[in-house]
Parts: sequence; C-alpha cells; structure tokens
Amino acid sequence: MSKKILVTGANGFVGQHLAKELANHGYNVAGIGGNNIPPPNLTFFDEYLSLDLLDTTTVNKISFKDVDSVIHLSGLAAIGPSYDQPMNYITTNIGLELNLFETAIKQKMFPGFLIISSGSLYSSLEKLPLDESSHVIPSSPYAVSKLGQENLAQYYLSRGFECIIARPFNHIGPGQGPGFIVTDLIEQIKLVKEKHKSIISVGDLSTKRDYTDVRDIVRAYRLLIERGRPGEIYNVCSGKSISGEEILSRLIKLSGVKAKIVIDKNKYRPSDIKDIYGSYDKLARDTGWSPAIDIDTTLRDALTNYLDK
Repeated sequence: MSKKILVTGANGFVGQHLAKELANHGYNVAGIGGNNIPPPNLTFFDEYLSLDLLDTTTVNKISFKDVDSVIHLSGLAAIGPSYDQPMNYITTNIGLELNLFETAIKQKMFPGFLIISSGSLYSSLEKLPLDESSHVIPSSPYAVSKLGQENLAQYYLSRGFECIIARPFNHIGPGQGPGFIVTDLIEQIKLVKEKHKSIISVGDLSTKRDYTDVRDIVRAYRLLIERGRPGEIYNVCSGKSISGEEILSRLIKLSGVKAKIVIDKNKYRPSDIKDIYGSYDKLARDTGWSPAIDIDTTLRDALTNYLDK
C-alpha cells in the first residue's frame, strides 16, 4: 500500500512541484490549499481540499487518518512584504502550523512532520558557508515567523510527533509567482520584449544569494521524509552564491532583449545581507541528496514558462 503524504500549501509554487515529485515516486498525495484556488493541474493529487488553516472550525475537516507524513509548506513566503506586515506574517505562519498540530492531537493521530523553515534565519556575521550549527539572528519579520515555526516543531516533538525541519535557501524555477527576484526581473523583460518599456528598474543587485532549482528542492523534501532523522535541522541549498547582477545578465542573454538598467533605491530592503550561501553536507550525508539542475537551465525554464503565459 502506498504511503499517504499530506501537503499543505499544495496550490502554491513549491506545492505543485512537490505533488508531482511525490506522485512520480509512488506516494498518495493529499493536498490542502487556501484562497479557494486549486492548482492548475490536479493530476498528481489523490485528494485535494481547499480551506483556511487559520480557521479552527474548518481545519477540523482535515483527517489525519492513514497520513504517514505532513509536509507543511503553507504560509506567507515573500520576505520583502513582511517588513510592512510584521504582525500578519508572524501570526499567520505560526498560527497555521499550530492549528495543524493541535488538530492531529485531537484526532489522536501522530504523523511525521516536515516543517519548512528558511535559510534566512542565519546571522550575517557567521562564517560562510552556513551550516546547521551556525547562529541564527532573524533579519526580517518573515525570518522571525520561521524561527517561531521551528520552536513550535521542537515543542510538538516533545508531544510525540517525529518532526524534521528543513531550512531551504532561495529557490527559483518555472511557475514561481511575483515578489521574488527572478520573476520580477522576467516580468520587466517581458514588458521590454513587448515594447511597453525600454528600461529595467532594479534595487540592490550586488547582493549574493544561494539559489536552488525548485525541482531539486522538492526532491530534497521527499528524501527527508524517507531518510531524514527526527529532531534534526537540514539546510537545503546549492552550496554557492550568485549576485542579482549575474542573474539579470544571464536572463538578458537568454531573452535577447536590450534595455537600460536603472537603479531604484526605493526597492532597497531595510536590511540586506551582502552574501549568503550554505552547506548541504548534512543533507547529503543522511539522504544522498545533491543539487542536479544548473542555474542556466533553471533560468531558461523559468523564463520560458513566464513568457508563455
């Protein structure tokens, strides 16, 4: 009998890729998504339910019977808007997870949980590459909310749940929505291609980040529910960094557009670490995972997917 995996945030960018990854490896996938907007492709879901995980009334509609593992993706994911909506980010991201655990307890069910945190928790003062023992000092309300989620997972570990925490760094790829560097740059490239504008407006692109293809990310999540150790934290990352300037340069080359690059200081973030990259050595040791998709393939696929909309 195939194992049943419950995926929250199943109608989001990562959730859709994750459902495909799990289904292709023989799992039964039960999806939960918010906003009453189902994923465009339900092929990979055995069940799908649209509900608000913050609503303690409707969250009771979830049945944890026969669920082997929960991969909790649901939540607010863009760092930038969290500076303007700190209360919303912190209460939402912590509240969603809290309701899931408490609902499972009411049903006397104790599936394994993979909690998706963030590599953005790490201190900017730490030596690179960042590993799981590096100090955490959240630099955004989003990061604060993720630290809260990790603390919740540690608490529910003591209540009898087998919890694993993943700290993914920046992930990109086909199907990502607006509010992230690659898609925001591609949107402007699209406008240039359609001759609506002749400039590309950017913030501080000198910062360097660790980017991993979303398809590699979801493969790591699958391997973590199969081989990860409960109570442990795992970085999911590429192990190297690339600047926003380099990403833009590659996207321009791939798209063939010509445009003037204009720096808009209004797009700068209140606090922006200059360089971040992590180590995935622990993940590799325990699961055998390593990134397989190179950055040019990722950008090409993201560009093609976005321009074809």
